[in-house]
Amino acid sequence: MTALVHSPVSVIHLAATFFALLTGTTSLLAAKGTRRHRYLGRAYVGSMVLVLATAFGIYTLFGRFGIVHWGAVGSAGALLVGTGSVAWRSAVRAWQQWHYWGMGASVTSLYAALAGESAYRLLPMTYFWWSTLGPASVVLLVGTRLLYRHHPATRASRASVAQL
Repeated sequence: MTALVHSPVSVIHLAATFFALLTGTTSLLAAKGTRRHRYLGRAYVGSMVLVLATAFGIYTLFGRFGIVHWGAVGSAGALLVGTGSVAWRSAVRAWQQWHYWGMGASVTSLYAALAGESAYRLLPMTYFWWSTLGPASVVLLVGTRLLYRHHPATRASRASVAQL
């Protein structure tokens, strides 16, 4: 197991990650479309840019580009979908849905990375793949389920079925 903090890049990565967890979670839970939501969202995006940029500068686990970096590529894609839909909202018909799913996937992937990293640090290296991908996969599945369940269109359709 490698040290949690092993370079200036890892210090920036760790600090930006905790800030992203705080702002991303708060933004997901905040009322949408408010000034507070936009402020938290911008803070989240800025911190995620730092998290992702520094992730590509850390190679202590495998010594090369590895599965963690592919996760960062996926997270960057989700962040681009979430922010791009807002930037192009005049051209994107369902921009709010794209924003919801992109930003939700970004925050969920951040929690999945936290679960995988935590398990990696707590469990023996002989179980590396099971101990990292297992918890990360569970977090991704639960997060996707929660996003689906709390999506405004899903909630509205459930409410109309309940009225029948």
